Amino acid sequence: MWVSRYAGSVGTSATNPFADPKRDTGAILCRVECNDGTVGTGQSEGEEPPASQEVEVWLDGALPSITELMAAAKRVMGVVALGPEATQAAADHLEVAAFHAREWHSGHPCPDPAIGEEFTAAFDAFTALADECAVAAKNIPGYRSHALDESAGQAVTGLMTAMYATRSAER
Repeated sequence: MWVSRYAGSVGTSATNPFADPKRDTGAILCRVECNDGTVGTGQSEGEEPPASQEVEVWLDGALPSITELMAAAKRVMGVVALGPEATQAAADHLEVAAFHAREWHSGHPCPDPAIGEEFTAAFDAFTALADECAVAAKNIPGYRSHALDESAGQAVTGLMTAMYATRSAER
């Protein structure tokens, strides 16, 4: 039997690249594991053990903020080509999402301080991305759009790395 864990709801697969296209519910697929006893434990050799229960509960609480950040980052990709108004709107959306994430995190510290620091850095990267996006909006047409896209990719990667760290919270 396959067990899926979904986080949030932000549109359908047509509007959200993180949505599960098979379900078309707009749910974000976070993890799929096989828990069929005939296949194995769902944990390959060398893979870190799953997160502690406290970190899992904390991550469940963080998922709305993570979902909002991912949706905002998607708006940034290629936005420079749409002009200064669209770029500024993407910067504003990203700034609000980053604020919400930092605000939630300050009121709900991660039970694992090392993982909490990774999420703090990831959320700060989205704040910096919002600032960079606002600068791009003021400097179109001279702004190199691929630089903004690369920064968005790096922010998303940092967030995914922090999320992956929750898998090894129990060491």
